[in-house]
Amino acid sequence: MSVYKMEKQTVKELQEIAKQRGLKGYYKLHKGQLIDAIHVHGSLQPTHLLDSPVPVLQPIAYEPLKTLNKVTSGLKSFANWLISYVPKPIKRVVSKKLEALKSKVSNLFGTTEKFEIAENKSAIKGFTKQHTIDGQQGVDAETFLNTVRPLVVNLLARTRGTKLNLVLTCVMERVAMTTGEVTTAIAPFVSRNEVNLEATDVGELYNNATDKIKESMANFQMRGNNWRFKAVQKLDVNTVVHKPLRGSSYIPLPDKLANKKVIINLKNTDDECFIMLQVVCC
Repeated sequence: MSVYKMEKQTVKELQEIAKQRGLKGYYKLHKGQLIDAIHVHGSLQPTHLLDSPVPVLQPIAYEPLKTLNKVTSGLKSFANWLISYVPKPIKRVVSKKLEALKSKVSNLFGTTEKFEIAENKSAIKGFTKQHTIDGQQGVDAETFLNTVRPLVVNLLARTRGTKLNLVLTCVMERVAMTTGEVTTAIAPFVSRNEVNLEATDVGELYNNATDKIKESMANFQMRGNNWRFKAVQKLDVNTVVHKPLRGSSYIPLPDKLANKKVIINLKNTDDECFIMLQVVCC
C-alpha cells in the first residue's frame, strides 16, 4: 500500500492494518507514525515474496566425473615418472692440454701449507732469543712476508721491552752467460735494529723491517752478477732484552766468564759507578 493511499484513511483503519501486520504498540502511535511504521514494515516484508512458494532441494547420490578420474590418474603416473627418472650422465669433453695447464697453475698458486713460528735458540737464560719461520717451495719473498705477518706481529706484541731485527734467508741462483752453469747461494737479508717498547706500533715496526729487507734484496740483484730469487729458506726474528743502563744497573756475567776470574764486574747500589771504576783503574 502506498503512503498516498494511507494518508486518506482514518486512524482506526490504519490501526487495523497495523494489527493485521503484527505490529506491536501501534495503538500508541498517531496517524503519521502509523503510516511510517506500516510503510517500513511493508518494505521489509513484502507480501508478494512471503506468499511465493519455496522449492525444496532433494539430495541425490554422488557420481564422480569420469573426466576428473582420468586427470587424477594422469597426474599420478606423471609424478611416478618424475620420481623414478634418472638422467643419463653428461659426457664431459676432456682436453689433455687444458688439464695439464690447470695442474701447472694449481701447483704455482695452490694453497700453501700453514706457516708456524717456533723458538729456535735462546742464550743467557732467555736474555736473547731467536724465533724462526721456515719457508716453502713455490712461495716468493713478497707473498711469504705478507703471509707470515700476523705471526710476527703477534710475537712482537708479546715481547715488549726488546731490541730486535729480522733476517730473511733466501736461496739465490745465477746462470753463467758463457757456460750456462747454475750457481746457488744462501743470502741473508737483514733489517735495521728496532726497539720494541710498550708504546711501539708493532704493525708499523714490521712494515719498516720488511721494507728494509726488500730494499737489501733489490740491491743484491742489481749488482750486475745476474742473481735471481729462487726460494725462501727461513725468516729469523732475533730479540734481546732491552734495558737501558742506569747508574745502579747491574748485569751478572755468565758462569763461563765469571769462573775465569779475570773480569771485574762492579756492582753498587748508588749512581757513582764511574767514580769506583776510576779508583780501581788508578
